[in-house]
Amino acid sequence: MRPYTIIFSAETLDGKLASKSGYTRIGCEGELRELHLMRASCDAVMVGANTAVQDDPRLNVRYASGRSPLRVILDPNLRVPPTARAFSVPGKGVIITLGKWGEERLEEHRRRGVIVIRAGEERLDLYKAMESLYELGVRRLLVEGGGRLNCSLLSEGLADEVRVTIAPYVFGAGVSFAHCEEGELRVELALREVRELCPGWVHLVYHVIRPRKGLAGPPGFEPGTSGSEGRRSGPS
Repeated sequence: MRPYTIIFSAETLDGKLASKSGYTRIGCEGELRELHLMRASCDAVMVGANTAVQDDPRLNVRYASGRSPLRVILDPNLRVPPTARAFSVPGKGVIITLGKWGEERLEEHRRRGVIVIRAGEERLDLYKAMESLYELGVRRLLVEGGGRLNCSLLSEGLADEVRVTIAPYVFGAGVSFAHCEEGELRVELALREVRELCPGWVHLVYHVIRPRKGLAGPPGFEPGTSGSEGRRSGPS
């Protein structure tokens, strides 16, 4: 079993998360509020190592009411330092890495209260990682991934919902929403909602029809079909 998984992203009209030079500031104020509402409605938020190293995000809730979720970083090569801001609160940071690393490589992470999950020996096993998060109590997972992580989740059938804000920009070149380096990606989606978050910024909500696998719950189980559903109250 695995968590219900939501990919949240902002992209240009031509589907780029970042320009060729690395420019990524394409959101708007309304999109930022929507993102933090989604964080507050989920049990964990996950990013890849590239995002963690380049942006050092806090991954907490600041622009909405609610508790901050667990902060999860996928880091098979242990590139993210234990001093990362996502790991600043003991017991709230999670690193998912490979089983081949010795305990000495993770000693400082554990000392700082980071939860360590091993998923795969030489190559990261995303499904095993999702199962481990479910065992931690994560039922709703928000993914603020880059193009490679989005591609992996969608291609392996591990994403259930896609929430994307289309910004009024065109980059022409750069990192795509689903940046697949190998093989062909084919995912079927159903559009459920269209909203304008800021003048010119359109937010689209899709449910993934196929491929999907391993979702917990009875047939037709679709938790969290709106940004406010299941939101937890409490201090951020």
